[in-house]
Amino acid sequence: MKIITLLTLSFLFATTALWGQEKFEGEKRFESVGNDEFREALETGDYILLDTRTVKEYEERHIEGAKLVLYNDGDMDADLKNMPKDRKYLVYCAVGVRSKVAMNRMKELGFNYVLELDKGIKEWK
Repeated sequence: MKIITLLTLSFLFATTALWGQEKFEGEKRFESVGNDEFREALETGDYILLDTRTVKEYEERHIEGAKLVLYNDGDMDADLKNMPKDRKYLVYCAVGVRSKVAMNRMKELGFNYVLELDKGIKEWK
């Protein structure tokens, strides 16, 4: 019985670490934000960071810790449907077009809290 309990607890801790520290409980928010607010949110560690560019773009440069969600080359909806909707997300792309579409799609899919990097990684400092 102890082994089952330990395995269950280990799984829960691993899952929580993978998808962020805390569940989101509060007002829903979907908004494009500038570099400063995006960076402040990122530094809290409370967000799952998503990059909606291509594999090539991601390999050339990405924000540390970002998970790639293939907007053009994959099935973005399939990736998003497998993510917990009760977490906070930060989303970015190259110039802010794909990430705005992703943010709006996430809203349609029932996510609660998504901040999008206005003007994308090209303006990231």
